[in-house]
Formats: sequence, structure tokens, C-alpha cells
Amino acid sequence: MINNQLLGKLIDIGLDEKEAVLYAAGLELGESSIQELAKESHIKRPTAYRVMEELETKGLFSKVSKGKKYYYEAEDPETIFGLYKTRQDAFARLLPDLKQLHGKDGKVPKVRFFRGMEGLKSMYLESLNAKETIVGYGSIDEIWGLSKEFINDYMKERIKRKIRVRGIVPSTSESQAFAKLNESQMRELVLVPKERFPLGNEINIYDDKVAVFSFKEMVGIIIESKDIAHTQKVVFELAWTGAHLM
Repeated sequence: MINNQLLGKLIDIGLDEKEAVLYAAGLELGESSIQELAKESHIKRPTAYRVMEELETKGLFSKVSKGKKYYYEAEDPETIFGLYKTRQDAFARLLPDLKQLHGKDGKVPKVRFFRGMEGLKSMYLESLNAKETIVGYGSIDEIWGLSKEFINDYMKERIKRKIRVRGIVPSTSESQAFAKLNESQMRELVLVPKERFPLGNEINIYDDKVAVFSFKEMVGIIIESKDIAHTQKVVFELAWTGAHLM
């Protein structure tokens, strides 16, 4: 009788229940016909043929022809162990290339979409968890579309959490008034000519995230990617340096 504990362990290494039963039966019987194996494992003969094909493919059985009949012999467990160990070692060597295909450290950029005013507000609120200074571009005139009350509450919470902001914005009467409060609101703004740089939407970069807001279309996206965020931070620093030279 086949030990249930043994079957459980065979299933643990990747065999399904019928494969485990048939392989265990083959170990007990030795070289056997499919009829004998089906009887010992209590599997219907047509099913046993199908399962045996899988086990042959996996290298757990070999087939021997004797006259007009075929007999099957379960491979020695030591041989199976060596086979699985070889495959495991080969996969381990292949792992770095597979991870590179999947993305650095097994991660791929995550992109989330937001719609409507509440969606854009939730994007702002998410930045309150920033662990570093938020940098970005945008239009002060446009953000009031989310309501001044919301923006003022957001700024109070940002200041409370000691999250600094550095931004490049078009020069308007609104942004000029905004800039006068830079120091008290933990913010640095560089004003650029509106005619040359009519920024409409807003892009905020912090940690591993790039948040893009379109206030006119009321849609936004947040991209989570260490590489993409790093590149956008470099581009921001380039723009920041250029803006100071104007």
C-alpha cells in the first residue's frame, strides 16, 4: 500500500496527485505494464496512459519494449534527485538574465491612473508620505482648480510633516504672490517667463514616484519606478540650473 506521507512529499515537489500515485506504484512494482500500474494505483487505464506520458516527459519513467508489449520502469530516486538538482542549478545560473527581463530586482514600473477632482486630490495627498523634497513643474494658477481650501489644507499638512518643495512655475500675479510666502511654507520657487514656458499641467517627482496632473482634463497618473524617477530628478536639476541663469 502506498504511503500517504510519501505521496504528500511527491506532490510538494511538483507532481500532481495522479502522477505521485503512479510514480510511487512504479517504485513498488518495478518494471510493469500499464495495466499493472493502473491497478496498483487505482487509476483507470486510459488516465494512466495520459499520466504516464507526463511522467516520461519529466524523466520519472522509462519505457521498454518487449515483443509487442511496453513495460514501464520508475527511475531510481537518486537519479531523479540528480536530475532536479541539475535543473535547479541551471535555473539559478539563468536567474540574473530572467530578472533583467522582468525588470531590475524583479520589479517593473507600476502605473496608476486617476480621474476627476477627487482622483487628483488623492494624488496630492499621497505625496504627504514623501520621504524627501518634492521637486517639479507646474502652474500656480491651475492648481486652484482643486479649490483653494484644499490646497491650503494640503500645504499646512505638508509643512507639519516638514516636507520641502522646489518648483519651476510660469511667472504670473498668482505665482508671484505665492513665491512671497516661500520661506514660511518650506518652498523654493523659480519663476520663468510665461510666454516662453506656458506650463499647463503639473509634474511632481519624489522618492520613486513621478506624478503627472492634467487639471484641464481632470486626469492624472503616478509612475512608480526608481529608474524613471531618478532620470526625471536629473532633468529637473538641469531645468532648475537653467532657470536660475535667466
